[in-house]
Amino acid sequence: MPTLTVRNLDPQLYADLKSLASAKNGSMEAEARDILREGVQQRSRWLSATLADLSGPPELAEIETPFVRSRDLPRDVEW
Repeated sequence: MPTLTVRNLDPQLYADLKSLASAKNGSMEAEARDILREGVQQRSRWLSATLADLSGPPELAEIETPFVRSRDLPRDVEW
């Protein structure tokens, strides 16, 4: 099983995590795992929804655009 080491925790964050774990009669490690799991799942759902919004309606994804970039055209270069 992979291991994660978190350094430089704010002392208040450490104390809060300890209090949360104590309130559940659990370990700080288990509480940290639960918090990480919930946070990652929430961000993953948000990212999926955001990417779906950015891609637009499904029917637009099937439209081919006639734009083709020509690399043969000269460009002005400033020195």
